[in-house]
This record gives sequence, structure tokens and C-alpha cells, in this order.
Amino acid sequence: MVDFTSKWDKKDRLTFSKKIVKRFRNPTLSKKKLEEAVRSIQTQIISLDNLLLRLKERDKHIFSEVIRCVKLRNKRKASIYANELTQIRNLIKQVIFAKLALERICIRINTITDAGDIAATLAPAVSAVRSVQDIIREVVPQAEEGFTEISTLLNGILVDASANEGFQLDIKAANADAEQIIEEATRVAEEELKAKFPEVPQEFLMREGSKIPI
Repeated sequence: MVDFTSKWDKKDRLTFSKKIVKRFRNPTLSKKKLEEAVRSIQTQIISLDNLLLRLKERDKHIFSEVIRCVKLRNKRKASIYANELTQIRNLIKQVIFAKLALERICIRINTITDAGDIAATLAPAVSAVRSVQDIIREVVPQAEEGFTEISTLLNGILVDASANEGFQLDIKAANADAEQIIEEATRVAEEELKAKFPEVPQEFLMREGSKIPI
């Protein structure tokens, strides 16, 4: 995870708070809300990281069981474990995807330089968070509350900034930018899954399987 706190605290750079104070008509309000949004995103990233660690441990254990059953020539049990492993891999991919999307949103928030950047940066961020939330709620229901909080915070900043600064949102451009965030996170998540996890023996996979509780 990107260490945004250490980045902002470097002595040779203005802190994030001081940057915000210099940039907006209502610096106190903008500073506090943007910092709160960043903290909320970082909290959710940490939560997803912890979940990912648990899923990786489970993946490692189930994969070893697949190998063990294959060596014992117990095809039925190997198939059960292989099917469970496939479901775990899908969960891992979605969690990686959500984490990557949030990291990219956090990076974009850190690039805000003036009031006009709020519209260009946060509008697609809000759209991207909602898209991720729609996907993650199906596989990690407990993460939805955190995503709702992030979406509410970012949307509130947009509304307040629009009222105070008088800019208008380009919805079409925002949606296109949000799609770019989602597509990039999806691509990287798939690449990471393929690179870091051994392939599931396809001959043991079953077509149907029950959902795995987290």
C-alpha cells in the first residue's frame, strides 16, 4: 500500500494540510474533509489488506490439500478442494481489484492543486468507488459500509466545493475517467493473481460449488 502519510510528512515538501490551506477559498473546510476522505480510504485499504492475508493463507492450505489428494489418487476430494480453491481465487482477485482502485483514487486526491481540480479528480473518484462497491458487496459484504462512507465523504466534498467555488461537473468526462480507473485496477488484479498463485488443476474442477464464507 502506498504510504501517503510518510510522503506528506517529508520536510522538503509542504504538508498536505498546508497545500490545501493555500489553494482554496475555504481552506479549513476543504482541508479537513479531504484529509478525512483520505483517512477513510486508507482505513479501507488496510482492512482489505488484512482480508487478503487471510485469503492467501486459506488458498495456500487448500492448494496443499489438492496436491495431497492428487498424490493419494482421491479424485473426488481433489475435485472438491479444487472447486473451493477456484472460489477463493475469485475472492482474492476482487479484493485485490478493490484495493488497487482505492490506492489509485488516493493518489489522485493527492494531486489536487486548486478548486477546479476537485471536479476533475473527485467526480470520477466517486463514480469509481460506487462501481467498486457494487462489485465488492457481492463477495465481501462486510466491506460495503466502508465504501459507503468513502462515497459519502467524496460526494459531500464535491457538493460543497461546487457551491463555494461555482464550478460545474462534466459527468461524461467523469464517467470515462472512472472507467479508466476500474479497467486499470481489473487488469492489474488479474495479472497479479496469475503471477503470484499456482494454477488450479483444471481436470479436478467441478461446474458447481457452494459459496465460501469469509
